[in-house]
Amino acid sequence: MRYNSGLALLTYIILGFLVFHSALGIGFLGDFAGDLYQSQNNWFNFAQYEWNFYVPIMALYDGLYSIFHLYPLPYHILHLSLIFINAWLVYLLAKELKFAVWQCWIAGLLALFNSTAFEAYFWLSTIPKTLTTGFGLVALIFLARLRQTQASIWGWGYLIMVCMGISLESVGLILPLMGLCLDTLYRPWRVTGTDRATPISGLRLHIWSFGIAGIFLILRHFLGIKPYVINLPLIQKLFTMTRTISSTLFHGLSEPALFSVHGSMPISLILGLIVLILLTWAYYVKKGPDRRRFFALLLLWIGACLPHTIGANFQSRYLYLPGVFAALVLTDFFGALRARLSARQAAWLISLIMAGYLITDVHAFRISLSYYMEATRIYDAGIKKIRSTLPEIPAGTRLVLIDFPDSIKRPRTIHHGQWGRQRILVYRNGLYCHLPLLYPNYKFSVTFVKLSIPHDDDNPDPLGTPISPEQLVELLAAPHTTAFRYLPKNPENFVLIR
Repeated sequence: MRYNSGLALLTYIILGFLVFHSALGIGFLGDFAGDLYQSQNNWFNFAQYEWNFYVPIMALYDGLYSIFHLYPLPYHILHLSLIFINAWLVYLLAKELKFAVWQCWIAGLLALFNSTAFEAYFWLSTIPKTLTTGFGLVALIFLARLRQTQASIWGWGYLIMVCMGISLESVGLILPLMGLCLDTLYRPWRVTGTDRATPISGLRLHIWSFGIAGIFLILRHFLGIKPYVINLPLIQKLFTMTRTISSTLFHGLSEPALFSVHGSMPISLILGLIVLILLTWAYYVKKGPDRRRFFALLLLWIGACLPHTIGANFQSRYLYLPGVFAALVLTDFFGALRARLSARQAAWLISLIMAGYLITDVHAFRISLSYYMEATRIYDAGIKKIRSTLPEIPAGTRLVLIDFPDSIKRPRTIHHGQWGRQRILVYRNGLYCHLPLLYPNYKFSVTFVKLSIPHDDDNPDPLGTPISPEQLVELLAAPHTTAFRYLPKNPENFVLIR
């Protein structure tokens, strides 16, 4: 094998398509219809976005919607293409960091599959997160090339990529710190003695990058964009950090049928301790530039874990960014194994570990995908029922939607003999905005009510306010009212009530 970035990209596209092609059938779930609807309105209503500066992504959504409208396939093709490109960017970054050829291929492969971050693969609203990760990887590649070539164009490219990452999603605010850690702790060009002052180099570059982040924070304040912060107790933040570290390193083991790394706090802390021991061993095995690189990558990994640890909580989609850098750390750990074992022993052991990752990841993705497809069937059946029954909705009509599911729930962990639950969003934030897109001359009202008692298996959390049968009869007696009700058990079972 040799360095061949074109072959690497083609390989990741083929492997990614083989694993994820079924995901192209997922429709609009959760927030995505809302994202498209907002892109058709005022992009500068910053108070409504709450915690992100969404102007660039609104422009992207508006452009895509003007071409593809409400046909979800092209959006998923774009999204999964970004996932494949990010894996390739990890390969390129590993190459710039002087990894061996086999390590570059493995790093990209590990970044391609991270089944604990499944929401970032299957939920279209995570396109900004995927793009921010890509811009961050390109920024670090440009930074490495700047130091090796001394060409200032790479420095300007680094600053532009940092600016793009920050503007797309607030998690990008960590990028200047990550660039500083990589640049100050590991510079492979020092070995050749070519490190010299340039018009844009050293700390001056990072003063600019931190300045961009500071200006953006000030701009957010004056625009009224509030930070997204969940004030969790410190012990919960520590738990979130250890779960993130163990999950991104042991991804693929998140399914109950295998072994869950999303379990209780003691399990997470034990796994975190095991990770610490293994990484400490690898650090002391390495020497010189390899040790500095390993330590820098550890800091990048921890840095990528910080945004949601400090300001949010533990969600699948948050694991995508740290998972990319966990792939580099694990690849560097394989290098330590290779240095301590014979070539044959190392090849067998690393091949066995990689086989375990790939098998468990593919298995976990298939399980996750089955639930997303179930949610899609429910979502699409409701839209189809409304659309086929009411090709046009007269002005003044009141549409009553009964027991439409907010989400479905899937098994996640076994803890003290009880199944934990993981929520897959269905109509939350979506149907409110999908209907105006379906009916451009939107002049009707929509009321969500729940008549049935929520059932954990059939419909755990129906949308709307509780209503009695008598109140429902009174509601339906009003003129110009049309009602649809979701009946569980069969995703196609939406009924019209007149």
